[in-house]
Amino acid sequence: MVSLRNALGCVLVAATAMAAPLASAADTFVNVLTGGTSGVYYPLGVALANVIGKAMPSVKTSVQATKASVENLNLLQAGRGEIAFTLGDSLSDAWKGNEEAGFKAPLNKLRGIAAIYPNYIPIVAHPDSGIKSIPDLKRKKVSFGAPKPGT
Repeated sequence: MVSLRNALGCVLVAATAMAAPLASAADTFVNVLTGGTSGVYYPLGVALANVIGKAMPSVKTSVQATKASVENLNLLQAGRGEIAFTLGDSLSDAWKGNEEAGFKAPLNKLRGIAAIYPNYIPIVAHPDSGIKSIPDLKRKKVSFGAPKPGT
């Protein structure tokens, strides 16, 4: 897995890349859409907002905790954020307008900036559950966290 330090390095690169078009704007607002405050997107969003704020003092930044990828993409499409974190497959579903994934129509106002880190979804089970492999999940209840987070 990629360390938080490497992920933050990627965030700094992304912030630098977006700095050029914003540098001349006075009273520009940048709302960074993240995920829940207990997840990894939120501290990355705080770091990104801090970098943007330090690099461009006239830009006012905010960090918004959200339900993660799907909500972030829908908020971007609606113009309620300037930059967001998302899973790659959620972005693909958004671009296609996959209604089952949470997108009523194709979202065409999205632009990729950078891949920050490879995202793995660990699957864990209680030792007493009898689950030792993916096929053992058949007919079991599985929780993926908040509704439509992207996972």
